[in-house]
Amino acid sequence: MEFLVSVFTVGSVAGYLAETLWCLGINHVLESRQGMVFGPFSQVYGLGAVILTLIISKNSSTAKIFLISAVVGGIYEYFCSFAQEKVFGTVSWDYGDGFLSIGGRTHLLFCLFWGLMGVMLIKFINPALSSVISRVRGLGSTALAAAVAVFFILNLQLSYMAVKRQTGRRNNLPPTTAVEEWLDLRFNDDVLHKIYPNMRVVGSEGE
Repeated sequence: MEFLVSVFTVGSVAGYLAETLWCLGINHVLESRQGMVFGPFSQVYGLGAVILTLIISKNSSTAKIFLISAVVGGIYEYFCSFAQEKVFGTVSWDYGDGFLSIGGRTHLLFCLFWGLMGVMLIKFINPALSSVISRVRGLGSTALAAAVAVFFILNLQLSYMAVKRQTGRRNNLPPTTAVEEWLDLRFNDDVLHKIYPNMRVVGSEGE
């Protein structure tokens, strides 16, 4: 458990930093690239790193790792965009309808980036994580990994609830529970716009 939690954590932070630096370098804007309401984490990259770790053998050749990561990463990115639109009626990225774009949900250029990330992950990051974990493995490390896992689960659940409630507000649905009332106060549209500045509405839920 310690290893996969570490992979998710490193992937989430690395993805957040990569997105932030990309935006700063390309658009000259420093803005949030968080995927969760608390912390510098992007669960899309974190879960992507876990998926690649589980399906790619550490003994695979660099070329094989690159190819699998590029294909799986592209499919995964497409699915994430599709799922977000269907669940929340929003999208957080759109590559348009250009030559290399695939339905606007993924892009052949970024598939290559997934390939490079996969090589970095399998060849360098994961071995380093394994080495560190093997040195500190014990009851303390297991408890820490469990605590981190619980933090991410709660953070993801709260993020889901906050964005889901925003969808309800857009559909003119009043809060029906004390939790929904709290979400309307704590994570109103202005707050969520600061956390997710690129998230845009493409339709009401269920359309």
